[in-house]
Amino acid sequence: MRLQLVTALGAVAGAACSLLAEGAGEAATLGVLPFTAGGFIYVGTVSVIPELLRDAGPLQSFLQVLGLLAGVAMMVAIAHYE
Repeated sequence: MRLQLVTALGAVAGAACSLLAEGAGEAATLGVLPFTAGGFIYVGTVSVIPELLRDAGPLQSFLQVLGLLAGVAMMVAIAHYE
């Protein structure tokens, strides 16, 4: 229950920071996008991929890693063309 409280407080703090940075413009975007993308990549590589690869065959493992890399490429493309 305490860990859930810490998670909820983190969400509230993140929402407050985003509301405070609303008028900052380009400077806020340049700091937030890499941090957010890094968080998604970290979760994907450290916690999700080992679970996916545990019971999968070689072809399925390759397709799953390829899907992760496609997601990273999409985030880079969105950040570049936004």
